[in-house]
Amino acid sequence: MFIQPARKHIVICTIAAALLLQTAPLQAHPHMFITAQVEFVWQDDRLAGAYQTWVFDRFFSADIIQGFDSDNNGHFNAAETQAVYNEAFINTKQYYYFTFIRQEKTRTSPQAVSDFSVRQNDGIVSYRFYVDLHPFRSRGLYFAVYDYTFFCDFRYNEQQPVTFSGCSGSIQPHYTITENQKNPVYYDPMDTEGMSTVYTSWKPGLQIYYPKEIYLTY
Repeated sequence: MFIQPARKHIVICTIAAALLLQTAPLQAHPHMFITAQVEFVWQDDRLAGAYQTWVFDRFFSADIIQGFDSDNNGHFNAAETQAVYNEAFINTKQYYYFTFIRQEKTRTSPQAVSDFSVRQNDGIVSYRFYVDLHPFRSRGLYFAVYDYTFFCDFRYNEQQPVTFSGCSGSIQPHYTITENQKNPVYYDPMDTEGMSTVYTSWKPGLQIYYPKEIYLTY
């Protein structure tokens, strides 16, 4: 597929690529800032899934708008949304969609996501997509959104990081957000934006990031 020049840096590494420098490789300090919100969804008294909303910084937003709002009308139509999905979202799969679900010490990530949409408001772009949580039958799970390379700095929405929908009277969900210092994430600050290595234990040269996890009970 031919990719327009304005989109090339978006395709390289999806989210991180928005801030590529032309003259020098980037290191894996945070180069992008993303605000995340999670909406947990119930169906028939069972936890069904979660919608994630990612709100991007103004720099990456400008790249997405310039690269994909082809008719310059401030909205993403079906074709433009599909282009964003294909060229500026789906590569997050190799980074596990930046989504990690933990029960005790076992971390897993979604194999796929669905219901992707993109919008912009006053020059700020946001993604929204659905994560299926049907396989998780425990009444308590940890849900976290972070970049394990620490190239992108995810932060939860300060006013309303978590919302609930579809809850009946018998379901009374609660959540807390805590920094998990028992299960840290290791990253190499010298890794470039294209690296996708997952470090499972510390070694010299690695730095430590403690992910903030949403602990959901219901």
